[in-house]
Amino acid sequence: MSGTLDSLATALGSDVLRAVLLPEPSLAVDSVRIHEPSDAQSPALGEVVLAVGTHEAAPITNLLRTLRGSVAALAVKCRVEDDTEVLGAAAEHGCGVLILDDGIDWLQAAALVQGTITEHAGRSETDDDRTGDLFALADLAATAVGGPVTVEDTRGWLLAYSSDQRGGDAVRTETLMNRRAPADFGRALAAHGVPQEIARSDSPVPVRGIGEGAADRLAVGLRAGSFALGTMWAVVDRPDERGTTAFAQVAHRVSLQLMRRRTEDYRGHRVEMEQLAVLLHGSPAVTGAADAVELPPGAHWVAALALAPHDPAERAVTRSRLEQGLALTQRGPELTVHAGQLSNLWYLVLTVARPRESSAELVLSWLRDLLGGAGRDRMPVHAGVGAVAHGQSELPRSRKEAERALAVARLTPGPGDPLAFDDCWARAALVRVLEPAVVADLESVTPLRRLKEQDAAHGTEYVPTLSAWLKHQGNVRGAAEELHVHTNTLRYRLGKIEEAAGIDLGDSDVRLVLALQLKALGT
Repeated sequence: MSGTLDSLATALGSDVLRAVLLPEPSLAVDSVRIHEPSDAQSPALGEVVLAVGTHEAAPITNLLRTLRGSVAALAVKCRVEDDTEVLGAAAEHGCGVLILDDGIDWLQAAALVQGTITEHAGRSETDDDRTGDLFALADLAATAVGGPVTVEDTRGWLLAYSSDQRGGDAVRTETLMNRRAPADFGRALAAHGVPQEIARSDSPVPVRGIGEGAADRLAVGLRAGSFALGTMWAVVDRPDERGTTAFAQVAHRVSLQLMRRRTEDYRGHRVEMEQLAVLLHGSPAVTGAADAVELPPGAHWVAALALAPHDPAERAVTRSRLEQGLALTQRGPELTVHAGQLSNLWYLVLTVARPRESSAELVLSWLRDLLGGAGRDRMPVHAGVGAVAHGQSELPRSRKEAERALAVARLTPGPGDPLAFDDCWARAALVRVLEPAVVADLESVTPLRRLKEQDAAHGTEYVPTLSAWLKHQGNVRGAAEELHVHTNTLRYRLGKIEEAAGIDLGDSDVRLVLALQLKALGT
């Protein structure tokens, strides 16, 4: 049994979605669609249409009149509850009007609405069901363009293909057999700049003369806004304009289907705050509580993410971009991602089903794609990644390491690539030791202050000399070379430093404290 407009509004609650007009509250709803002015897809009576990019009452009124009651409801973010033109058009055509909260971005809205519809329908689409839709669309595209079609993700993994195998080539055959496009074909495409051309173009791109055994092709990028979702390929030689246009229209539908699949997958792996706390802080519930998150088998990595902007408006935009990225960034066949938010940090648990030596790099590569892949602007987000956890009981340790790596990452002027704890553990330890309060205390209780005063008053170079000597672990020759002085000059300075500061540089504790303070001061 399908859900209704009334049950949808009730389930989501007024904090997310508020119904301002429901001419037919009992009208069944079965899907959600993002409206675009160029959308060639015919509207359906059971659809909730999201009016993305429509911010004023007049265009909303025009859209209602264009739809003419052919959909169940129109969801908007513009405050139209008191607009007589909008409400009149909606009532005239029997179309519901729903207002979304401003804090919900459109992709979140698509996932929430579709998920609620699915729950009320009492069904749960399996991956096979949803992939089947892609196979039907691949057949439709093949008929339109006149050649066999494959749908691939951004890494070349096969998602769907048309049933008619006539007219294929060796590349297509290998793709179907291995479930992934051949590596040498991918390299040939890259050498000719084809991926960049597909990414730049809004229309299908002819691909000719690429490698041995590769017939001519037509390719079109699959994307949701700025996010690349994959590519649809057709083995066809010089299709006519009508076929090319139809191919592009089917590609748009494939993109919507992929977007829906990924937002639903993300919604399914979005972890509630309480569950996340249990998972990452080592509560006894981790070992078997009913409300604990059940991770798939494999090796796990915890990543901690922090939004860089301080301005509230910029933070809201960044948070929306991060949510969108988590929903749409391709995971690949072996990677599962659970995500959630605790306090001001986002936490991800990334699970690799069949871990191998390169799995840590796979995790870091996915995070790089999330934060700035496929030609998109780099998100202003800092990220730290803990070491591998071989079971859920090790997740709290990986979480601590991720937080410590994040602390190091936040020291950089601008967000860089995700930082692995294994690559920064020493710096992370120093960051914890050299907290501002500790450094301030060291400033007052160590003799380094007297050396700085001596340098300022008399032009000596005691502080840089001491820093170089400690950096080279007491190696006079190495420190002298760095300072461009004779070894005897360096020894003389060290003697004067001991005399001026009243310290014994032969004492290992003295050397350790001075080295830590110099490190904290960036000297």
